[in-house]
Amino acid sequence: MAVVREVGAEGGAPPATVVLVEVGPRVPDVVAVMGRLTGRGAEHCRFLTGRVPVAVLCDVPEEDAEAAVAALRAAGATAEAGGPVRVSDLDRALVQGRERPLPPEVERLLRDVGAPPRLAAHLRLVHDVACELVEWIRQYSPDLVVDREAVLFGAATHDIGKALHVAELSGPGSAHEKAGRALLLARGVAPRLARFAATHGSWTDGAVTMEDLLVSVADKVWKGKRVTELEDLVVDRLAGATGDERWEVFLALDGFLGEVAADADRRLAFHTAFPVVRGAGSPAALGREPGRA
Repeated sequence: MAVVREVGAEGGAPPATVVLVEVGPRVPDVVAVMGRLTGRGAEHCRFLTGRVPVAVLCDVPEEDAEAAVAALRAAGATAEAGGPVRVSDLDRALVQGRERPLPPEVERLLRDVGAPPRLAAHLRLVHDVACELVEWIRQYSPDLVVDREAVLFGAATHDIGKALHVAELSGPGSAHEKAGRALLLARGVAPRLARFAATHGSWTDGAVTMEDLLVSVADKVWKGKRVTELEDLVVDRLAGATGDERWEVFLALDGFLGEVAADADRRLAFHTAFPVVRGAGSPAALGREPGRA
């Protein structure tokens, strides 16, 4: 659990950014401190240590930033606290806010292709909702087998094609779907994980799986949008797995999604706070040799 407070939580302290400048010789200690400060897993923290200088915390109260810097320095690292202008919009989209961090391999891919900051913010929001949705499914129907890894990776990458078709971040279009799947496959992503980039916008195909449906639901409900046809398909799958009456499943799912949708205004504000322009990296990065995502 992150130990920092939200900006303005106490006394309206001015926001600050904590930047890890050098890791130093005690990498495990620095990783442990970063985990306590941010709530991120060890793998993600180790990934960040390889990208110094890197923002560890963004827009936190000044006193919390100073405490974080002291903790990192005590672990042997070099760290500084300063204003939010020290980091790029892409860094802020990947670090700022209460949403869970994206999987390290996805964050690495977004940086590599120079993803627009708004795309990174969108993927974080949908991934975070997908995490909640998968956990709710697990609790509601423990015997229903759901590929959690596939759902979360799919949610985290479903719109990756918009790094190529940037106009579709703020306007209509489906060119990003096929392009996104091709991009992921070219980077060595397994077809079972890359498929979500192409399937998240359609759920009427008979081959659509529960995992596909969950990614599509997360991609809608994060902004408060409810799609009856889509949600009915999820209800049908859950009713078949649990043996419960369909109306009971509907009420349970509807109640959960209603709670998620109630936070849509905050998510939309976070989403629109980032520009529809490319972040760190360049379009040329899209032509690099294929590698693991």
